[in-house]
Amino acid sequence: MARVKVELRLPGLAIGVDDIRTVFSRAKGMASGPYLIINRACGLALDTAFATELGSPVTVWSPHGLQHQLWQLRPSGTAGEVVIVSVANKLALDATVPTSGDIHPLMWEVHSEPWQRWRLEDAPDGIGYLLQSAHNRRYLTISEGAERGWGPWFEDRHAHQSQQWLLTLPHGRGAGTR
Repeated sequence: MARVKVELRLPGLAIGVDDIRTVFSRAKGMASGPYLIINRACGLALDTAFATELGSPVTVWSPHGLQHQLWQLRPSGTAGEVVIVSVANKLALDATVPTSGDIHPLMWEVHSEPWQRWRLEDAPDGIGYLLQSAHNRRYLTISEGAERGWGPWFEDRHAHQSQQWLLTLPHGRGAGTR
């Protein structure tokens, strides 16, 4: 069977069959990625910091698109919720039950229990998302003044840019490699 290649070219834009398929799969709510997850307030990306141990914290770092900053959104088995999984270590972003009053996400084996399920809520201006834990119903947050290596935490919804995250496809030289 012969493959037909279809491409629409406009000034500054080319849309191919694969691109259209990606748009349609996203519209149906299917998991996709990998994505860089970048905070709008500080411009830093979620990063595994090369960690591979269960219970390792998640940090933020300047966006570069290497595997330890890439995340996949996988179906959780619950409508409207996804599991966010690191491409580098295959561990899930986890809002586990805290052992102290301070709640920070960590990485754990994928199991799709409520503390690994996330709701992506549109940001108030439609640019980006708020990431709400299905477990604690709080939102992933990092301050505007965050520095590289800081860890995000959870707060009640206020929808400021510190709770807004951009999901961007990696691009450029070396993105997604290493």
